[in-house]
Amino acid sequence: MAAVKRTYRSPRRREQAQATRERILASARELFVANGYGGTTIESIARQAGVAVQTVYATFGSKRGILFALLDQMAIDADLPRMQAEIAAAAGDPPRQLRDRIAFNARFYATGAELIDIARTVSGVEDDLQAMWREGESRRHRAARALIDKWKRAGALAPGLSANAATDILWTLTGPDVFRLLVVERRWSIARFETWQYDTLAPALLG
Repeated sequence: MAAVKRTYRSPRRREQAQATRERILASARELFVANGYGGTTIESIARQAGVAVQTVYATFGSKRGILFALLDQMAIDADLPRMQAEIAAAAGDPPRQLRDRIAFNARFYATGAELIDIARTVSGVEDDLQAMWREGESRRHRAARALIDKWKRAGALAPGLSANAATDILWTLTGPDVFRLLVVERRWSIARFETWQYDTLAPALLG
């Protein structure tokens, strides 16, 4: 019987591959911000990261793949599981859940407001990025609706406010555009922004 050939990847090799991946992402992010998405090439990313062009393609497949990976990393950096656990732990306490949601959004947008702007700009000219952007906004809306439905079942919504209207309000005021206008453009602190958002949303949604 012929011996079965087994593949083996040492922990050191995995660490090296992860380090290379992180170096490529960091270089791409720096170049995207400095030169724009269209003004950044795979060759310039490889040069900045100190790797071969083939390594970039093997790791991410394309420039779009790099941008997708950067956006995915934002959710990791903002600690999405932490927000989900906090909201679950605060069941029955809508004000606390609202604060947790606002805090997560601020963390998420603060880690990559410039990447969000790049993705939105590019989504107007590249079909797959446009689909990604629309799906991202749809996911945000669905997440807002799930939270509103919990509050509605608990009888916590403001009197006369429908679940549809409440969802649209929460989705709109916790979106990236509001963060960009107040924190990036008007240079509000994160603390001021979170306080304003809660003071605006709590009476509007929870009465």
